[in-house]
Amino acid sequence: MNRKRLPVMIFGIVLSTAWSATTLAQGMIVPDERVPIPEMRRRPSPRPLTPVTVKKLAVATEIVDAVAITRIDQVFFNPSKATIEGTYVFPLDDDISISKFSMFMNGKEVSGRVLDRDQARKTYESIVARLRDPALLEYLGTRMYQARIFPIPPGGEARIKLMYSQTLAIDDGLVRYRFPLGTGKHSAGPIGSLSLLVEIDSRIPIKSVFCPTHDAAVLRPSDSHASASLEAANLMPDHDFILYYSLSKKEFGLSLLTYRQPGEDGFFLARIAPKAKVHADEVLPKDICFVVDVSGSMAGEKMDQAKRALKFCLANLNPRDRFNVITFSHEPRLFHDELVRADEETVRKTRKTVDELQANGGTNMNDAVLAAMKTDSPPSDEKPYIIVLLTDGQPTIGVTDPNAILSNVRQANSKTVRLFVFGIGNDVNTKLLDRLAAENRGARNYVSDSEDIEVKVSSFYRKVANPVLSGLELSWGGAGVREVFPQTLPDLFSGGEVVIVGRYDGAGHQAIELTGSRYGRKHQFVYEANFPGVATRHDFIPRLWAIRKVAFLSDQIRLHGENEELKQAIIELAKEYGIITDYTAYLVIEESEQIVRRGGRSHVFADQMNRAPEARRRFAAAPAAQSAGSGRKANRVSIRDKKMALAGKVGGAAYQYYFEDQENGQLSLPPIKRVGNRTFYFSSGKWIDSAHDQSHETTKVTAYSREYFDLLQRHPLVAKFMALGERVVFIVQGKAYEVVPAL
Repeated sequence: MNRKRLPVMIFGIVLSTAWSATTLAQGMIVPDERVPIPEMRRRPSPRPLTPVTVKKLAVATEIVDAVAITRIDQVFFNPSKATIEGTYVFPLDDDISISKFSMFMNGKEVSGRVLDRDQARKTYESIVARLRDPALLEYLGTRMYQARIFPIPPGGEARIKLMYSQTLAIDDGLVRYRFPLGTGKHSAGPIGSLSLLVEIDSRIPIKSVFCPTHDAAVLRPSDSHASASLEAANLMPDHDFILYYSLSKKEFGLSLLTYRQPGEDGFFLARIAPKAKVHADEVLPKDICFVVDVSGSMAGEKMDQAKRALKFCLANLNPRDRFNVITFSHEPRLFHDELVRADEETVRKTRKTVDELQANGGTNMNDAVLAAMKTDSPPSDEKPYIIVLLTDGQPTIGVTDPNAILSNVRQANSKTVRLFVFGIGNDVNTKLLDRLAAENRGARNYVSDSEDIEVKVSSFYRKVANPVLSGLELSWGGAGVREVFPQTLPDLFSGGEVVIVGRYDGAGHQAIELTGSRYGRKHQFVYEANFPGVATRHDFIPRLWAIRKVAFLSDQIRLHGENEELKQAIIELAKEYGIITDYTAYLVIEESEQIVRRGGRSHVFADQMNRAPEARRRFAAAPAAQSAGSGRKANRVSIRDKKMALAGKVGGAAYQYYFEDQENGQLSLPPIKRVGNRTFYFSSGKWIDSAHDQSHETTKVTAYSREYFDLLQRHPLVAKFMALGERVVFIVQGKAYEVVPAL
C-alpha cells in the first residue's frame, strides 16, 4: 500500500455497499491537500489515516408502515495541527429522498448538489485511483450528493445534520433496515459517543424484531409499536447496523430468511414469535418445582441471594399454576407433599418458609431431582412441567456417580419434563449439569462468583413465566430441510421467540406447518414461505448456521468424549466459515504476519507460533478444555457453547474468539476477515479466499488499472473483496483473480 496517499475520512450516513442500483454507501471527506497526521499507532490494515475523528454520532429513525425517516447529527473533530479543507461526497440510492441536508461550518450552512449516475461513478473511480485506496471500493454508489467543506481549523469541529426518507421493502412480511456503522475501518480513532434509536409503528401487527449484527436493546411493548436502541462510547465499529422486523396478523408469526448461491444447497433462518401482549386466559397454566441446594457451601451471601431469587419466582407465579419447593443437602426436603395451587395464601406461607432456610450438610443431588420428577399427575405437552435446579457443588452424598444420576433421571422422566439448571461458582460439575439440561428439554445457566444469583434467576424466570404454546413441531413441506438447530424445539413463551437455523435443498413456495399444544388440544398453524433457488442478500445466515452446528458438535465432544469424525467436522466448518475454535486456533495463525487491533488499540501479531513455542503448546492443547468437568475454564466453555447454540446474531463479542499473546499478555484477533459469505485468510502478505486452491488458474489484475475497474463493473460483489487491500486472491463465478499492486 502506498503510504504517501492522501488521507480520507469515511463516516456512516445510510445503507449498504457495492456498485449497484439496489445498494447505498457512506459519505466521505476528500481533502484537497495532504495534511500532517498526528503521532499514532500503526493501523492493522491498509486503511487511510486521517486526523479527523467522529466526536459524536446520533441517529434517530422513525419507521411508520415501512416508511423510514432517518435523522443524523454528527460532530467531527480535527486534532491535527493543520487546517483541513475538501469536498464531502455522499452516495445516494434511487429510493432515498433527501429531506434536509445541513452542514454547519463556523456557524454557516453549506449547500451542495446531486450528481447523476455517470458523474458519480467517474468521481469515485478518480478518488480511488488518486488516493490509491481500495477500501473506498466498498462505498461505490449510483448517485451522489456533493458539498464543499469550509476549512476545519486545527482543534476545530464540524457538525453535519442530515435527514432523509426511504420506503422499505416488505418481503413476505419481513422488513429490513440498515444503517452503516463501518466507520472503524477508516477513522483514526473510535466514535466518541454513539446513540442509535429506531422506533417502529405499524398497522399490521409486529411479531419479531431482531438485530443480527449488534447487541441492540429491543422492546416490543405492543403489537403496533417496537423499538431498538444502541448506545456506546469510544466505539470502533467495523460492520453495519441491520434491523429486521416481521409483520403478521396471525396469533403466532413466522418469519423466514434464506441464503443460497447458484447451484448450491441453501441456508435458512426462521423465527417464531407470539403476539406482544397475551390475555391471562391465553397463558398456559404450568407446574413448576424449584430444587434448591442448601448444603454448607451455600452459606453466606450465596444463600441470601438464592432466597431472594426464589421469593421473586414465587411472587410471580400465575394463579392457575401449581408449584412446589424442594431443598436438599444430605437429603431432600419437600415444602409440600404434592404440587399445590399458587393462591395468595399458599404463596405467602411458602415465602415465609424460604426466609427460614439455613445452609449446612452435604449435597444429595440425585434424590432431590428424582423427588422433583415425582408428581401427582403425569406431565404432558398440554401442561408444561418445569424443574429449576439451583446448585453450587458436586454430588457428595447418596448416588454420586454422574452417569448413574443421569440414568436415574432418564428413567424417571416421561420425556416431557423440562429441567433447567443453574450452576453457581466454579465447583459445579458442568458436564453433569449440561447433560441433565440437554437430556430433559431444558437449558443450562452458570452464575460466576462475581454475579448476583437473584438477578440471573429472576431474569430467567421472567422468560418462562408465561408459556403460550408447548410441544412445538415444524413441518417444512417439500423444502428438503436438514441439519436443523436446535434439534428439539423449546416451548414458546409470551414475550419470547424461537430461533431456528438449517439447510435446504428444495426450492419454491412451501407450506410450513407449526404444531403445538394448548389446554390439552393440538393446534396447527400454516404459513406460506418461499425457499428460493438463488438468494444472496442475507449473507450472514451461513455463518450463523455454522456457529450453531459447531456448538452442537462441541457439546457432543465435551459431554460424550472426543472422536476423530466430530473433531474433523468442527475443523472443516471453522476453516470454511472463519470460526476460531479450540481445534483451529493454532492452524490459522501459522506463517502469518499481520497487525491486529482490538478496541481501537493495535499491536503486531507476527508468526507467534514460531517465536513463542510455549504458545504453540498452549494452542495445540486447547482441546483439553473440552474434557474438563468442573472449574472456571469448564464453566466458560459451557457458557460459550450455550451462547453459540442460541446464536441469533453474528456480531458482538459473544461469538469472537481471541488469542492470548504470551509475550505481552494482550488479546489478539486472528488474521481472518469475513466478507459477505466468504472467509479470507491473511498469508504471505495477501488476503486469500478460503475457496481458492492451487489448482485454480489465477488471472492477475493490476490495482487501479482499467481492467481493475472493468472487473468491478462486471461483478459488483468483488468491490468488497478488493476493499481488503492491494493484494487479494478471490474466486468469482468459478474463476480465480489476484489483485496485485500497481508499480
